[in-house]
Amino acid sequence: MKRIIICALLLLAVTAAEAQNTTLQLLSTKEDGPWPCAYYLLNSNEELGRLEPKSWAGRCVDEGDWVLGYGPLSNSPDAFRITPWGSEVQPLLVRRHFTLSADDVAMLDKSALTLTCSYDENPRLYLNGVLLWVYNGWNDNDYATRTFTPRHKALLREGDNVLAVSLMQGAGGGHIDMGLTLTRPENADAIRSVRATDDGSDEAAYDLKGIRQRDTSGVYIVRNKKFTKK
Repeated sequence: MKRIIICALLLLAVTAAEAQNTTLQLLSTKEDGPWPCAYYLLNSNEELGRLEPKSWAGRCVDEGDWVLGYGPLSNSPDAFRITPWGSEVQPLLVRRHFTLSADDVAMLDKSALTLTCSYDENPRLYLNGVLLWVYNGWNDNDYATRTFTPRHKALLREGDNVLAVSLMQGAGGGHIDMGLTLTRPENADAIRSVRATDDGSDEAAYDLKGIRQRDTSGVYIVRNKKFTKK
């Protein structure tokens, strides 16, 4: 019986580690194929500099004059080119929508949001019309990674949200690929340290707290194996 309990403890430890976090891909990168977006081509960097961010990066912007297409966008036939973008002659605006549930928003203070972005050049990233980060220059084919601060997470809303980016006109290459992931903990109280219970029976069932159960509904352990029964 001691061996069974030890095996059950090891299984519960793995189960607990797996159950503690759930990662949701809110916005995919090119690794998962083309991603939908709305984009707009400007005439000059001077025009870009005159734009008010909320007029194009906010949640309720009319996208009637925007092009609905797919990213990444690039000026050359490289790994980032799904949609051509003449970065040498025109700045670029890109909008991407994602949805958060009420549970997602309620758990934001305990969750981690991570942005990944490969860019060229000089991107300014906005969340629901508010500036998040500014990058200078370009990062070749690499990806910058940033984690949202509590101030950034406070900008998120239940329902529709918009991650937007502007990129300047410049010489040489130009591209944009960006993604967003949400990692949130599951109910931390659902799995606690296991209390070993030995009644001498190889068929004893234990819940995820290590307590012997007569009613084996839900998730339970019998003979070092995990079972689920509704």
